[in-house]
Amino acid sequence: MFIRNPRRVLTRSLSMWCVYLAGVLELVPYIVPYLDGYVPHWLSFALLLASPLARIIDQGNLNADK
Repeated sequence: MFIRNPRRVLTRSLSMWCVYLAGVLELVPYIVPYLDGYVPHWLSFALLLASPLARIIDQGNLNADK
């Protein structure tokens, strides 16, 4: 069953923020080429691996049904 307020979950859930940050870290070297050496390639991979773990952390103030 779908939740009533998906926008709230997409903006506040910790697991989605891991995915968003990983995407930004992958795009930054293409937008600003001289940052290619400063952003480690393993960081976006680590954030993507952390997103399922962040999914099971209790986020008490995240209520999707409001």
